[in-house]
Amino acid sequence: MRQTIYLLLLGLGLVLIRPQMANANEWAQAIEFAQTGQTEAALPLLERLVSANPNNKEYRFELALALYRLGKNFRAKWHLEQVRGANLTPNERALVERFLADIAARSVWSGTFSIAFKPESNAARKTEAETVNIGGLEFQLNADSRAKPGTSVLLTSGLGFSPRLTDRIKASFAVQTNVRFNEDRSLRDDQGTVRAGLSYAANDGSNYSGGLYFGRRWLAATPYSSATGLWADYSRLIGPQGRLDLGWDISNTSYRAALPDSQRHLVTAGFSHAIDGNARIGLSGFLESTRGSFSNLVGNRAAISVSGLYAWDGGFMTSLRFTHQIDRRKGADPIFGIVRHDEMTSLEVNLYHRNFRFESFAPTLALGIENNRSNLPLAVFDNRYISFGLTRDF
Repeated sequence: MRQTIYLLLLGLGLVLIRPQMANANEWAQAIEFAQTGQTEAALPLLERLVSANPNNKEYRFELALALYRLGKNFRAKWHLEQVRGANLTPNERALVERFLADIAARSVWSGTFSIAFKPESNAARKTEAETVNIGGLEFQLNADSRAKPGTSVLLTSGLGFSPRLTDRIKASFAVQTNVRFNEDRSLRDDQGTVRAGLSYAANDGSNYSGGLYFGRRWLAATPYSSATGLWADYSRLIGPQGRLDLGWDISNTSYRAALPDSQRHLVTAGFSHAIDGNARIGLSGFLESTRGSFSNLVGNRAAISVSGLYAWDGGFMTSLRFTHQIDRRKGADPIFGIVRHDEMTSLEVNLYHRNFRFESFAPTLALGIENNRSNLPLAVFDNRYISFGLTRDF
């Protein structure tokens, strides 16, 4: 099957050649390298062609094939998902879906690593008010209880192993870590999660997966909580350009501090739609219900996010995400005597260039704002941040 895909994709590149004259030489050289098995030499030429002409489906087809041959499955899949938005013939579209299925079937190891420096105007997400009113009395807040700027270093890493058990069933093992380091010890937040389960690829292109997970969290460099739970995911292509993702999670959390255990139910949903081969839009959200014996600390949360990605001619990439989240607690706050209601709105813009690389890492720049409104004065805050980092998926 893989040999057939090689030949068909290479044929697409040869039959559908309509590049502009300015790119004709690079395109011809890239095809020559591909035909003679010099994939490493063809890759930089194809990268430049796609950067200069992000909505050209022939260039993306050949780039995806080169990445696939080099074992760069994550990047090959990303370009195939993007080219689904182009004006494809029925045969081309069927080939893309077969290619995506083959990538999913053959992928065994996957990983990600990123590091970012994140200066924030309100790193602790605290109120800017100098006083609060409790029971008709004014209380002065000290500096540690109020907003202040700070810079954190964020480290994210993940490693997955998915060996094939049968033609359609794979095992699934993954480790994920998230580290937030700050000079202020109270702002440090470290998390680690281990997952194990199974995944099943159905005949219609759907993918079902699920299993167990265990997580630990440290706040201020001190053990804070541990969680165990069950998870399940579902994914499938919808129509010629869309993808649907659904998730479910149920867990129990135990705290090291003087807090009782809590139970969480989480449902997630997301839909992405490719447009014109160089743009993508998405809609996602979640519903979360937390239960426990402290009613003022548990309740329901819900959020919805709208996102978009656009590739400009020349290699410049921009993405945007707008999120609105609602948080409703069950019981009255012991200090203010009211049931907490929060609404948070955030907007983040990411910028990067396809041709800029630091070794195998891609530099990224993010700009964001956050605004939280609450009936608890101490929970009202604004935050602005800029993040510069390096990221790699493999």
